[in-house]
Amino acid sequence: MKKWFLYSIVLCSLSLVLVACSDKEKVAPPETTPELTPEIPEEEEVVVAAVADEELYQKVVNQLEQAGLTVGEPAEAAIDMFKAESGMVVTINGDALLPLHLYKLDPSDKRLEIVEETGNLPVFIGSKTEQLAVKRIDHFIIYLHKGHPDYDEVMKIIDTI
Repeated sequence: MKKWFLYSIVLCSLSLVLVACSDKEKVAPPETTPELTPEIPEEEEVVVAAVADEELYQKVVNQLEQAGLTVGEPAEAAIDMFKAESGMVVTINGDALLPLHLYKLDPSDKRLEIVEETGNLPVFIGSKTEQLAVKRIDHFIIYLHKGHPDYDEVMKIIDTI
């Protein structure tokens, strides 16, 4: 008897659900809205504020482009690792895994003397200190991983700056 009672409850519930779903509600006609044409923004130059003020950053990018290399848009670099005042990263010929790093150090930074003597800059990765081979121009440091396919060409261009 309990079974029949449960079956009847389930059957009645399903009937109510079907009736509720089949009732056609009056739906208001969709409002007519004026058709919006998407406005296509003009290409704009991306300027990273921290690197826009430095002449050397712009000079390096211009020299690389004049040499026929494809230089990506500049992005702010992680200055903590190099303990720099400012920095930028750019991709060269689309190689995003090995970008070119440019950093501005304080002119009184003692690590600049180390770079002058050894060609290496001590950088801080977590709690460890690593030595990276870098180029120095005044109080700026330029780093490109030696595994970059255009490493030799880029370094020759940077040597002329």
